[in-house]
Amino acid sequence: MKIVSLLMVLLFISACTPSVNQVDPYKFYTLNYQGSAKQNAQPIYDFVKIDLPHVSTKHITENILYSKKSFEQNAYSQSKWKEPLAVMLQSWLVQSIENSHLFKGVIRAASRANVPLIIETDIVKFEHIIYQDEVHVALKVVLIQYNQRKIIKQKLFNYHIKVAQPSADEAVVSFNQSLIHFDKDLSLWLKEK
Repeated sequence: MKIVSLLMVLLFISACTPSVNQVDPYKFYTLNYQGSAKQNAQPIYDFVKIDLPHVSTKHITENILYSKKSFEQNAYSQSKWKEPLAVMLQSWLVQSIENSHLFKGVIRAASRANVPLIIETDIVKFEHIIYQDEVHVALKVVLIQYNQRKIIKQKLFNYHIKVAQPSADEAVVSFNQSLIHFDKDLSLWLKEK
């Protein structure tokens, strides 16, 4: 009877002991549009379609990228983007362009609507550079006359934003800060004729 009691106690204790192989759950992040309130103005452009941003193969997944050395690239293992980076950035761009009031209307690229203008974006860089304590965000934006496939204007927007601590949480805060700067710069650039 004592042996059975001892086995029951040991079984109970082992069930309460945390597993050595326990893994933390994934954390999912998103790009938050935090644009400033812009005044309602008369549109200076016609309707525009926001194309899904073009990405290199390293940005196709939901991985949040970081580099500890200039020749080395990794992804945070327990931290991911909620959606692929291009999908999140397209939603962000739609909000930014709508909020600028510079276009008569904004349409996502998935729409079959025929519009005179299109905005294409290339995600050149979007990663946490740990050895420099910052995130690098480089986005090339091209405004195109759709029917003639004529480039109206294009610009490379480049941001280096400090990261408080080397973690995915802090990197995402800095990514979102870079997009606040991008929102202002994009609106100013679009206003220039």
